[in-house]
Amino acid sequence: MQFIIAFILAIVLMAADHYGQILGSVRSVLLTTLTPIERAATFPQQIYHLVTTDFTSINALERENQQLKTEVLLLKAKQQQLVNLELQVQRLESLLGTTGKITNQSVQIATVTFYSSNPLSQFLTLNKGSLDKVKKQQTVIDSQGIMGQIIQTTPTTSRVLLITDPDHQIPVRVQRTGQRGILSGTGHDHTQLGFIPVNSAIKVGDMLESSGLGGIFPAGYPVAKITQIETQGDNPYFKVTATPIAKLNQSHKVLIITQQEDENWNNDFDFNLDFNLKGKETEPAGKTP
Repeated sequence: MQFIIAFILAIVLMAADHYGQILGSVRSVLLTTLTPIERAATFPQQIYHLVTTDFTSINALERENQQLKTEVLLLKAKQQQLVNLELQVQRLESLLGTTGKITNQSVQIATVTFYSSNPLSQFLTLNKGSLDKVKKQQTVIDSQGIMGQIIQTTPTTSRVLLITDPDHQIPVRVQRTGQRGILSGTGHDHTQLGFIPVNSAIKVGDMLESSGLGGIFPAGYPVAKITQIETQGDNPYFKVTATPIAKLNQSHKVLIITQQEDENWNNDFDFNLDFNLKGKETEPAGKTP
C-alpha cells in the first residue's frame, strides 16, 4: 500500500513539474549542491590523466634528448677530421690531380662508468666489453678528440688507458707544419711532446693530431694543443707541454673506433685515373682509312 501511495505521489509531482515548473527551484538547488560533489568525484581521474600525460611527455622528451645527444656526438666525431681531410685533399690534388677518401671506420657508442684521476694510473671504465666485440688497442674518442685506447676487456666492460697516463704514448704530428713527434702522458692532466728539435717552427697554440704511425691510432684526430715551449740548456730538444683536447674527466658518452682494413691498396683512394695498360693498336704511318 505504501508503495502505491509513493508511486501515485511521484506521478503527481512529475506531472505538476511538467506543467507548472513548481520544482524548478528545487532542482536548481540540488544541481548546485551536487556540482562540487561531482567535481570531487572526478578529481582523482583528472589527476591520473594529468600525471600519465606528464610522464609520457617526459619519457618522450628524454628519448628525443638522448637521440639528439647521440647524433651530436657522431657529428662532432666526424667533424674532427675535416681540417686534416682538407690538407690531404690539397696534397693529393697537387700530386695526382684527384681526391682521396678516408679508410672505412665504424664507431660504437659507450658510456663512462668509472674515472680514475690517480696521477700514477689514469683510465676510464666503459660499459662495453668483449660481448660487444670491443678489442684491445681500439681508439676511444669523445666529441673533441682522442681520449686513449682500450687495454683490457671483460665480457661487459673495458678499460681505457688515457693519453695523460704516464705509460701512454701516441705518435702525433703538428697540424700546421706536419712535424712528427711522440706525445707522452705526465699523469697530471697534461702531456709532453718529445723529440722536437730546438730549431723547429712550432709555437704555443699549435694543434697536435694523430699521425697514424704504428697503425694503432687512426690518423687525423685532434689529440692536444701546445700550451708551453721551453728550452733545456744544451739539450737539442724543446720541452713541449700540451693540454689534451678531449674532456677526459667530463665526457659521459664516448665512441670506440674500429678500423676496417681494406682488401687492397686500391680501396684506400678513389683515384679515378684511366690507365691504358694494354695500349691501343695504331695505324701504320702514312696509311689512311
